[in-house]
Amino acid sequence: MAPTAVVVEDESDISGLITTVLESCGYEVHAAADGLSAVELIRRVEPQLTTLDVNIPGIDGLEVARRIRAFSDTYIIFISAFVEPGDAERARAAGGDEYLGKPFRPRDLRARVTALPAQGRVPVEASGSTSVAFADVEVDAYGARIAGVPVRPDPAETAVLRALVRAPGRRVPKTDLALLLRGDRSRESEPGTDELLAVEKAVGSLRARLDAAGSTATIESVLGASYRLVPR
Repeated sequence: MAPTAVVVEDESDISGLITTVLESCGYEVHAAADGLSAVELIRRVEPQLTTLDVNIPGIDGLEVARRIRAFSDTYIIFISAFVEPGDAERARAAGGDEYLGKPFRPRDLRARVTALPAQGRVPVEASGSTSVAFADVEVDAYGARIAGVPVRPDPAETAVLRALVRAPGRRVPKTDLALLLRGDRSRESEPGTDELLAVEKAVGSLRARLDAAGSTATIESVLGASYRLVPR
């Protein structure tokens, strides 16, 4: 069964563009053009992913996010023309997971979507309690700890870090990581460029986190095709 997404956008051309991108990623897409309809639609179809504009008729997107967080763990990507300082922070405070400014390139949205686990946003209590560790890096159901400091990687970073920690010192192909981020959607095809770029982005962010924390571990690139977690 295809994962479900809801697009909340009052401009039909933008709604259509987002729908096309999500359908190309394997989603069954439903759409709403105002805030109150969006809340009821999300309650009814229980989507794994929701894209949400801020400036929509009725209640705005921030209020939509607050209301649906009372009953849904759908992964929320805000797509908004509001790109002033603080806009993304307000969206995350309301319950959003990511923020993409308008105008946006379809490939940027596609890269974010393909980086999500198949089940979308996983509630902490449902994400499993198994903890894996290597050197001073630990990944568990609540996020990760690097050099004893709690961090909150995004879903793609968490999945990549867990995979590398599970295979310390061993090469993990970039294509395998891309398939991991894809989840169980269409494993019949090789990862595309956007999926591989999503892995590279996650690895780059993880390297920055490891460096900032002064970790005793680092991520090596092997011939540009694999990664491995090794001691510094």
